[in-house]
Amino acid sequence: MWAKKETPAASTTASDPIQSNLPVLDNAEKNTVVTKTLLMPKSENGTQQIQTITYKGNQFLTLTIQQKRPVGDELKNFISENGLEETQKALQEAEEKDETIQEARKLAGFTLETKLLSETEIQTTTTYDFQVLDVKKASQIEYLKNIGLENLLKNEPSQYIADRVANGATEQ
Repeated sequence: MWAKKETPAASTTASDPIQSNLPVLDNAEKNTVVTKTLLMPKSENGTQQIQTITYKGNQFLTLTIQQKRPVGDELKNFISENGLEETQKALQEAEEKDETIQEARKLAGFTLETKLLSETEIQTTTTYDFQVLDVKKASQIEYLKNIGLENLLKNEPSQYIADRVANGATEQ
């Protein structure tokens, strides 16, 4: 007798499930670690730079800059007289004696490696791990003070990448 009043089913449309998933997708995007590799245009002197940017949401995690460049005449002469292996050792010794490089290398979250690739090409790889690097301190160290780390971190990673692409970099 007291018939249950039927409540009309909530109207659903095909877009409702999509709408309800948007916050989940948006949140997933913010929590996903993304790595992008950018190949910069080669400079007039033959220097080629590759930047690998790892980030999560709007936060930079790491930046690795790999720079390949032609060997200078002085180094070419040293290589021809001493060979690649001895030249590599001499480069490492010179870096070990360079106080500005040593001061920078003491920073947690910063690495620098110089490697002779051939008799004509040298590569420097610099890595900034922003999860442990004290950027304020790094910005005061002689070797790093002109890099502009604080300005870099003012950008969102996606904007930093977009700016590099707009200036001729290609995403790998």
